Amino acid sequence: IGQTLIELARERDDIVLIAPDVGRGPATTSFIDAFPNRYIDVGIAETNAVSIAAGLAASGFRPFVFGIGAFMAPKCLEQIRTDVAMNKLPVTMISAWGGLDMGFFGPSHHGLEDISMLRGTPHLTIASAADDSAMRALMRQGIADGVPLYIRAPSGFGQMVYQSPPAFQHGALHLLQEGSDVLLVGTGLGTSLCTQAAAVLAGSGVSAAVTDVAYLKPFDGSAIARLATITKRVVVVEEHNTSAGLGALVAEALGRCGVSARLEVIGLPDDDLAVAVPPQLFSRYGLTVEAVVAKALTLVGGSA
Repeated sequence: IGQTLIELARERDDIVLIAPDVGRGPATTSFIDAFPNRYIDVGIAETNAVSIAAGLAASGFRPFVFGIGAFMAPKCLEQIRTDVAMNKLPVTMISAWGGLDMGFFGPSHHGLEDISMLRGTPHLTIASAADDSAMRALMRQGIADGVPLYIRAPSGFGQMVYQSPPAFQHGALHLLQEGSDVLLVGTGLGTSLCTQAAAVLAGSGVSAAVTDVAYLKPFDGSAIARLATITKRVVVVEEHNTSAGLGALVAEALGRCGVSARLEVIGLPDDDLAVAVPPQLFSRYGLTVEAVVAKALTLVGGSA
């Protein structure tokens, strides 16, 4: 994130970075050193960060807001909706350390509802990066598109998915590999788990299609439906509350397109979660390669 911000700032003199009490962190230090006059730290005031970004965008700048995932959407929903999105201002909001990345701080720092909170916001694009290369691509695409954009940064615990920045198209589903037995649908950390699970499944003779839902709004439901028509079995993997996240989007798409397919969703329950370091939480709630493989094998075996 830090490297991409510096590259963009060298290319454009309208790039500015705003952060709420992040200070000289891993993504901001190099930018502060390179462009000290283009960095604003607003302190512990996330809502101010978004409103200031909206004002700067309305004045011709292209601001990035960089903040902690558990606070960006919950605390700034009104500012994202009213100040940025409804005015169609080109502000890019980066939600870092979301999902379970800060799980050791307790439930207040689990960032598991942002997609569901923001889905109904008009004119807002919502994206989630599977890895660093995907994040770089989404940031650059956001500047090119000039739209209100919320990006969930990649998990610090996922494996690399892309060798180089992918050529994303705004709102389009990104197909990583074709398959005929089961469709694995991931976003963020889920995409990393799906790609690893597909390799394991191939060893068992199961052909898995893998998609990266980099864009959750707009959501390419018709592409999901076309793929599900082939496989008839779908496993969704998300580091999000399963009651209103990617799994719900997929289910809606299948229903609206009239596609009959068996659907399973792996994610976080709509409940109070445990407090632990992220790998322990992933294991506890089934966000593992083994869990994805087991779910896919159950679907394939149960419907063979």
